[in-house]
Amino acid sequence: MKHFVITAVAAATWLLAGCATDAPPPPAPAQPVAEANTWTARLATLKAALEASTAGTGVVIEQTADNRLRVVMPNERSFDVGRANVKRDLAQVLDKIAEGLRSATRANILIVGHTDSTGGDSQNERLSVARADGARDHLVTRGVLSSIVQTEGRAAREPLADNNTAAGRAQNRRVEIFVSEKG
Repeated sequence: MKHFVITAVAAATWLLAGCATDAPPPPAPAQPVAEANTWTARLATLKAALEASTAGTGVVIEQTADNRLRVVMPNERSFDVGRANVKRDLAQVLDKIAEGLRSATRANILIVGHTDSTGGDSQNERLSVARADGARDHLVTRGVLSSIVQTEGRAAREPLADNNTAAGRAQNRRVEIFVSEKG
C-alpha cells in the first residue's frame, strides 16, 4: 500500500509537471522609433527659393508625402551624355541647396542618380553612382557637411517613362535630390 501511494504521488507530480507552462518570455526591448521627417520652415524657404530660381527649366520641385523636398533635375540640364561632370544648371540648383543647408546639422540629403536602359547594366550602375557622387562633391565644396549627404545609383531600375522612345529615355536620365529634416 505504501508503495502504491508513493507511486501515485510520483505519477501525479509527473503529470502535473507536464501541464505546467513556462513563464512567458520577457517582453522584447523596445525598438527605437525612427524620427519622422518634419516639414520645416527651412525646407519651405528652400523650396520657394528653388522654385523661383528654376522656373521654366523643367526642374521638378515638390514636397513628398513623407515630408521631404524632392528636386528632379533632367539629364540634359545636369550632365553631358555618358558623363558625370556637373553642368552649370545643376550647379546653380546645388548652390541654392547648399545656401539653405550650410548650417543644417539635422538635415539629410540623398542624391540618386538614374540612367536610361541603353548601355550595359554595370556601365549604367557606375554612371548613375558617378553622377550622384558628382552632385554630392559639389555640395560639400560649397560647405554642406559631408556627413549629411548620401548617394545612390539606381541605373535604369526606376524609369519614369518608356525606354523604347528617345523622349522616354531622356526623362529617365536624371538626378533626384531628396532633402529632409528630422523632427
